[in-house]
Amino acid sequence: MPRIKLKPPETFAFRMERSVGLSDLNYAKHLDSLSMLQILHEARLQYLASLGFTEEDIFGLGLVVTDLAVDFRSESFANDVLVIDVGIGKVSRYGLDICLQVTNSALDSIVCMAKMGVVLFDFDRHQMVALPQQFKQLVQPPETEVA
Repeated sequence: MPRIKLKPPETFAFRMERSVGLSDLNYAKHLDSLSMLQILHEARLQYLASLGFTEEDIFGLGLVVTDLAVDFRSESFANDVLVIDVGIGKVSRYGLDICLQVTNSALDSIVCMAKMGVVLFDFDRHQMVALPQQFKQLVQPPETEVA
């Protein structure tokens, strides 16, 4: 099976740091893949918060993750400080790709690249809805074309 290869977006819009804790480790004493997913989830929440939103309220709509890909590139261990950069990839009518790059700050090496496909969702009507224009303007890099 071919490995996935993710590329970073041209620019990042948000950055956060997170130390690797002992509870983040697996039996091999390196960062567990499930802990990485939690770190990526936290980065998405923090990015939205930096824009003044939550996953439950983006102009009255909710956000749903529709797909997730992680390209692990190197290990990370207890007490490593991870730098998580968040940017926006493809933007479409109903959603967008949130792209993340996780770097080990001490080694300046990429730990993983990730992409989350997300859509906006009206939970009262149980259906996807088009991205509000105001939200597109906040998140869409100028060179990105809407599909």
